[in-house]
Formats: sequence, C-alpha cells, structure tokens
Amino acid sequence: MTTPTTPTTTPMITDGPWRLLAAVLVLAGGAVHVSLAFDGYGSPDLIDAFYLNGAVSAVVAAWLVLSSGVAAPLAGLGLTAGSLIGFGLSRIGDGTLGFRATGLDPSPEAALTLVVEVAALVALALVARTAWIRRAA
Repeated sequence: MTTPTTPTTTPMITDGPWRLLAAVLVLAGGAVHVSLAFDGYGSPDLIDAFYLNGAVSAVVAAWLVLSSGVAAPLAGLGLTAGSLIGFGLSRIGDGTLGFRATGLDPSPEAALTLVVEVAALVALALVARTAWIRRAA
C-alpha cells in the first residue's frame, strides 16, 4: 500500500521591492555626483568622473529595473563600492584625480553621498543574494 504524497513547492523568491529600492538609491548616488559636477566641484578630471558616474548610475538603475538576473546588482555593487573608495581616496594623501577634499565637505552632498551609497550597497547585496539563490534553484 502506498501513501499519497503531497507535492512540495518552493516558494517564489522575489526581490522586486529591494530591486526597485536599489535602483532608486543607485540613481540618487549618480544624481548627487552630477549635481556636484554642475556646481564645478573638483578638478576638471574629477568633474568628468562625476558625469561618468551619473551616466553609469542611470544605466545600472535601468538595468536593475528591467532585469531579474544577478549581473545588474553585481554591476551596482561595483559602481557603488567604486564611488565609496573614490570618496575615501579623495580625503587622504594627495587625493584623487588631482583633487583633495577634507571631512564631510561639501555639505550636505558628502554626507548625503555616504548615506545613499551605503544604503545602496545593502540593498544591492540583498538583491544579488536573492538573484543568486533563485538562479541556483
């Protein structure tokens, strides 16, 4: 005699709200950089890097919204980590790209950048983890 088995289903893992939040945070980080570039903050090379950051942020944010894979959040993690590393390097030694900043200057953009970029790292890490688990399932 056989006993009936109940089918088991794996619950769908969704990252939609986190993915959208990560996209908004990445876009916000890029917007702060573009704002600094418009204000002429930094050396000419740094201003170019700020514009590039804004453009890449827009592309990554769109990719996050339009994709469900793991590549977009990984790209966002790279972009955000790179921004934070650049922020730190600009405040030590000779600075970066011909520019040396101090503390949380300019205010409030420096603090806003830190908050947005760290929040983006957290959201992107959660999205990447969820996408990776879904990919493996």
